[in-house]
Amino acid sequence: MMTSYEKFKSLPEASQHLKLDITFEQLDAIAASMSDNGSAAALNKARQQLFKTIFAA
Repeated sequence: MMTSYEKFKSLPEASQHLKLDITFEQLDAIAASMSDNGSAAALNKARQQLFKTIFAA
């Protein structure tokens, strides 16, 4: 099963949709530096922060 990132990366000309200063090599390094559990924890932390921002307004 492919992750969302792997699916995006497999699309034709996917690199043209990245920001100008971002490369797949950089994103691959970030992806390799985190475990699945670490990634999930970071996602949950970011989600909590987002909801705090939304509901604080």
